[in-house]
Amino acid sequence: MSVIFEARMTRVLVYSHDTFGLGNIRRMLAISQALTEADPNVSVLILSGSPMLHAFRMPPRIDYVKLPCLARDTEGVYGVKYLNLDYAAALRLRSSLIVSAAIEFAPDVVLIDKKPLGVDGELEAALDLLAGQECRPEVYLILRDILDDPEVTQRIWDKHDYHGAIAKHYDGVLVAGSPSVFDVAQEYAFPAATREITEHVGYLHRQAGRKTREEVRATFDLDGLPLVLVHAGGGGDGAPLIEAFIEGLSARAGRAPFYSWIISGPEMGAGDRERARASAATLPHVRFDDFTDDMSSCMAGADAVVSMGGYNTVCEVLSLRKPALIVPRSRPVKEQAIRALRMADRGYLACMLDSEMTPAALIAGAMRLTMNGAAQVRARHALPFEGLDRIADVVCRQAPLRPRLQRSTQDRRGRVAAAL
Repeated sequence: MSVIFEARMTRVLVYSHDTFGLGNIRRMLAISQALTEADPNVSVLILSGSPMLHAFRMPPRIDYVKLPCLARDTEGVYGVKYLNLDYAAALRLRSSLIVSAAIEFAPDVVLIDKKPLGVDGELEAALDLLAGQECRPEVYLILRDILDDPEVTQRIWDKHDYHGAIAKHYDGVLVAGSPSVFDVAQEYAFPAATREITEHVGYLHRQAGRKTREEVRATFDLDGLPLVLVHAGGGGDGAPLIEAFIEGLSARAGRAPFYSWIISGPEMGAGDRERARASAATLPHVRFDDFTDDMSSCMAGADAVVSMGGYNTVCEVLSLRKPALIVPRSRPVKEQAIRALRMADRGYLACMLDSEMTPAALIAGAMRLTMNGAAQVRARHALPFEGLDRIADVVCRQAPLRPRLQRSTQDRRGRVAAAL
């Protein structure tokens, strides 16, 4: 083995925590793309178990290793999504793939999404291995603006000793949010050591997608009607929202003063999706789609948005200046509800809790957006949206030039075996 310094591409290993929906992989893909756009010498390898990862376009210098899929039920319990393996065996398989990728890719920087040790500790072996390298990579934890209710989050973090893991393995904690909405370190009572390396970098600004607003709207026969986009994120628990909205349209005999574009999400159950599609097909001025890999274009084409309250959806709504009615989920985690309520209190959007949701209320809320949504947009000027730029700054401009370890194939295989 030898150690040399050389001019080369900076390698970034990204772990995306994906067990439910599309939120985590969409967020980490946006960060990965921001890194490669900020520096042509950055190359990113994503580790993800998202079943929809293949459906997204990979920008240049970004690739991925697909981990076996896990699933999270409505009570928050993890299981195996597809393989005929028990949960422990699936975790061992995922962990071994992560270790192999960490050794062979030899990253300069590692970005970990949400869970400091991964799902049920599956990252621990890889983090221990990387910490033992002569040229240890910089390791950063990426947190969204809100994780869950403070009491629940503190209990989970204490149970898994996440602060101990951060002290052992991490160089920083980057929060993609603003303390003016939710101060993560204060609300979750981070100890001093974690608080010192925690930084709120701002929300992740979303640009318009691959199509212009005019190109999107040209695919509809709007006939002067405003276009309301209705979507449920990944769709795994979005059937009640979609069904209630369609029922509200049906009660008006299709005479809503707007055109509805409903996107169910790819993880909605097949039965729920087909029933909703059949109901929508009976109504005028309604389009029903399953999935898009370019939600930013869809949102840019819309005049208003009715949706659930995931992080990416809210960032897109705010970035693209769209009036929005957010109907957040409140279980098994309260993240969406906390986000929607706090932003509604500040006038950034409208919020309707699922306990308040009725078909008539949804249609009335959508109508208000099309008639008087400008006040929401004006209120948002104070929110910081520098998250992508500031994360890119940490990775691309603050990461020092590091020596490259030259190891033989036999040596690398030995290190993989020792870690497992």
